Amino acid sequence: MILYTPMQLELVLEGFDPTKYPEYREVIYNGVPMLVEEAGFGAKRIVKLLSTRPSDYLRPDLLPGNLVKY
Repeated sequence: MILYTPMQLELVLEGFDPTKYPEYREVIYNGVPMLVEEAGFGAKRIVKLLSTRPSDYLRPDLLPGNLVKY
């Protein structure tokens, strides 16, 4: 995204704290690319599927919010 503004960059980014946002990683689990976040104890929580196959979105084990061992 490109932001066009006459304001200084320091004013635009004032109050932005990157530690407030979770860190997502792109992984391939069982041949399906997805974004995951750390859920603790070696488990990852699915945030978003990145697959181009429609059948992957119909699999109940790959719903966003589910935990996977990776």
